[in-house]
Amino acid sequence: MKFKKAICAGLSLAMVATSLAMPMGVQAAEGTDEEITLTVHIHYSDESGKELADYAAEKVKEKYPNVTLEFEDFIGDGGQTLKTRAATGDLPDIIKLDGGTINALAASGNLLTLDDYYEETNYTDHLPQNVIDNSLYSSDGHIYQFPIDGIAPVLWYYNKQIFEENNIKVPTNYDELMTAIEQLQALDIIPVAMFGKEPWPVGAFFDTFAVKENAGGLKALSLGEAKASDEGYTKAINKIADAVEAGIFQEGVTNTDSDTAIAMFEEGQAAMILNGSWYLTTAMEALGEDNVDFLDTYPTGDGEESEEVMNRMAGGPDTAGVGVAASTEYPEIAIDVAAIFAQAREELEYSKYHLLTAPVKTDEIEIEGELAPVQEKLLSKVPEYTYGSQFVHTLANTKFSADMIEELQKLLVGESAEEFIANVDESIEKTVE
Repeated sequence: MKFKKAICAGLSLAMVATSLAMPMGVQAAEGTDEEITLTVHIHYSDESGKELADYAAEKVKEKYPNVTLEFEDFIGDGGQTLKTRAATGDLPDIIKLDGGTINALAASGNLLTLDDYYEETNYTDHLPQNVIDNSLYSSDGHIYQFPIDGIAPVLWYYNKQIFEENNIKVPTNYDELMTAIEQLQALDIIPVAMFGKEPWPVGAFFDTFAVKENAGGLKALSLGEAKASDEGYTKAINKIADAVEAGIFQEGVTNTDSDTAIAMFEEGQAAMILNGSWYLTTAMEALGEDNVDFLDTYPTGDGEESEEVMNRMAGGPDTAGVGVAASTEYPEIAIDVAAIFAQAREELEYSKYHLLTAPVKTDEIEIEGELAPVQEKLLSKVPEYTYGSQFVHTLANTKFSADMIEELQKLLVGESAEEFIANVDESIEKTVE
């Protein structure tokens, strides 16, 4: 992948606009003078989210001057709010979705399939092959979304200043992590800010331990290919329980949402945070590009690991993107608008916000400014990362997923390792067919 320094921001955005000028639409949807309003459920409240959405809305206006987009800010609750709204027929027209929410809403007939649109417009021409291979088709074989966010590893971010000023070693293995927890606790600094109210970070935290012992992590458990009582999983689970007891998280961890946990990290109350690779640019803006970094490997193993084990990651592929509600009054226009919106948003997120895993082809997109060293580091690491597990809320075994989320949240507030292991094994026995 080649990067070019943009002469100015306008050149970068012009490249995005040019790529969107190609015919993408369902032509029958054009030509009406009717004023149309479509509701869009997307990240919008923070500065970058607002700029991305507003820019994408401008690109929609170029094709559909009579279409106005009204934004609803994304609620990070694992899709529970959307599922409740679906039951009452109150879904937004265009919706930010993760794989688990797609599976639930598609099964209940609340999403439009996009297979025909993809075929008629060759939309896959805009997508990298790894996204097509890993993040496009749902388990039923259909497409329900235009990808956003990309194939994202979960990273352990840390505040370099906190570690340097307090002479604390940045942990590279479990023993060093436990030492760092003790030292940070003594300074009244939260070791790891965790938004435990949301399912995916809790599952990702578990996987950062589990994949050191079994590359399949949560996914292997959900398929019945492993049990929590297996030696490797038991080892990982006991490590988690000990870290929780040592005070790795803030008080009220399972009642903490993403905004609150991120504020703890960005305001210096917490030394570390788990988040996706998409968070890197935001973290740099908050802490300074020289003051934020991510751990080269999860500090959950015993050290002396092979390169293969060091590069096992939580996160990875998910059928995340924007979909269209089956209840929309304007299905053809809404589908075309969603396609334009997703592509414009992701190209700007790559060119301006340096989302290096953006699910768009980037060969001809100018990037603004220079990449910071930590971004160059991520760019070099991404090809080496491997993903054997899956986000907990996207597991095909949805009954196990629901059980696991509940058990993980209990583990984070002090459930014993023994009780957790017994309950998870019982869930595997009941839910794996």
